[in-house]
Amino acid sequence: MAFRFIDSHCHFDFAPFKGNEALYLQMAKDRGVTTFIVPSVNQSNWNQVNGLSKQFDGIYYALGIHPLFITSNYEKELESLAALLDEENNKCVAIGECGLDFWHQDNDKEIQISVFRQQCLLAKKHQLPLIIHSRKSHDMVVKLLREIKPERGGVIHGFSGSLQQANQFIELGFYIGVGGVISYERAKKTKMVVSQLPLDKILLETDAPDMPLFGFQGKKNTPDKVQKVCEHLALIRKESMQTISETVYKNTTSLFGI
Repeated sequence: MAFRFIDSHCHFDFAPFKGNEALYLQMAKDRGVTTFIVPSVNQSNWNQVNGLSKQFDGIYYALGIHPLFITSNYEKELESLAALLDEENNKCVAIGECGLDFWHQDNDKEIQISVFRQQCLLAKKHQLPLIIHSRKSHDMVVKLLREIKPERGGVIHGFSGSLQQANQFIELGFYIGVGGVISYERAKKTKMVVSQLPLDKILLETDAPDMPLFGFQGKKNTPDKVQKVCEHLALIRKESMQTISETVYKNTTSLFGI
């Protein structure tokens, strides 16, 4: 049986895809991956992700400022982002990748919080979902989302928190992004969490070219690996590939309006 997949998070404007898009899209298509959500990291690649969406039918994109790619020019970037979002473009389906990353203590948390807050407000204004990067920062992300209440919700990309934290995000209208980390034996906590989440609150992603699955370490990750993520999820949840692929496909099209 043929399954349909959407890679809800892949950086298709990065190497090795850049200049080889048709090859990697065909590889993905051969594994049932029909659609790709390509988030941006800051103003430096907004034009590229938009251009990819114009060039290829199955590519949609998100505009945002990633917490680890905040420049000293962030105030002007936020103004540019607001102006771009005022333009009509039905292939821009989310705001992101945005969020908070408190992994490194020397990161300026206050600036991160300010930039993320502004993007949450833009999501609310434009009725767009958020693609959220949250590392060592779930409690603050939850706090900001409760305060701003973006109606379209979004996805917590590459989630590796606790079941309690996942449920807090779900209560706020968010989906949980599940990627290749579940293929690793050591990821016991994340596997336990994804085994207990409601299936209608899960999205599949690769984060390509990063986050390779077990067995592919040292290689660039690729969007065709969504199928393998689904295989691992089916084993963890003891559900059929068909059930998972069909439900998650609906989840993704529903969230992004595609």
